[in-house]
Amino acid sequence: MADSTRVSEKELERREGFIRAGHRERSVIDPFTWSYPWKGASAMLGISVAALYLQNRWNKKPYYYAIVPRLLLIGAATAVGYAAGALRERHYQTRDAVIEHYMKLHPEDFDHFNDRSGRSFSQVLLPWYPRRTQYTRFD
Repeated sequence: MADSTRVSEKELERREGFIRAGHRERSVIDPFTWSYPWKGASAMLGISVAALYLQNRWNKKPYYYAIVPRLLLIGAATAVGYAAGALRERHYQTRDAVIEHYMKLHPEDFDHFNDRSGRSFSQVLLPWYPRRTQYTRFD
């Protein structure tokens, strides 16, 4: 691979730290840095509040119409969103643990990942043999 396409180790670490979930600093104004339970809870809260607002507008009711049962439903929906996010986070943790365990048991299958520069494009492509239908003679 050409030296102009190689990236330094420091830059690779910065890129991987930026891309992977949970490796960036948490920020309240950036929901992409939130954990999965909080993403689920905030999504369900937003959907619930929007549904409450739209139903009140559609039925021409004031914002305080049946506010107590609706607030309880919004709280329940937010809790369901938090639980779904926690389940998703647990699923990803289990998946990553299984993959890491398999990689420890079979390191010879993952040796090609140690080369951070990767393969050149000519090594990735398979040879191409044109087979066109207008040629009637078969090999």
